[in-house]
Amino acid sequence: MNIQIIGDNFNLSPRIKKMVDDKVGHHLDRLLTNFDPEIKFAYLHIYKDKLKNFDLKFEINLPGKKHIFAQTTHKFLKSALIDLTQEVEKQIERFR
Repeated sequence: MNIQIIGDNFNLSPRIKKMVDDKVGHHLDRLLTNFDPEIKFAYLHIYKDKLKNFDLKFEINLPGKKHIFAQTTHKFLKSALIDLTQEVEKQIERFR
């Protein structure tokens, strides 16, 4: 899955990009095996607020004009990614 990551108020390191790919990309690739790889394009916006919490917003458009959006806020990035992935997985399961 191709995920475009946009980071605000912090530096996107290669380690963070790999974590996003491992926690989000691989899980969603397993769920979206029936879709063409060119269609699997998503946006992930990561914002770090003044209290050092991570606010994540994820969106993807699937065939049939289905728009999937999820948002979460956590103190730790890894926890936020796990929570976000679970929410997106639920929405994809409802779509299928």
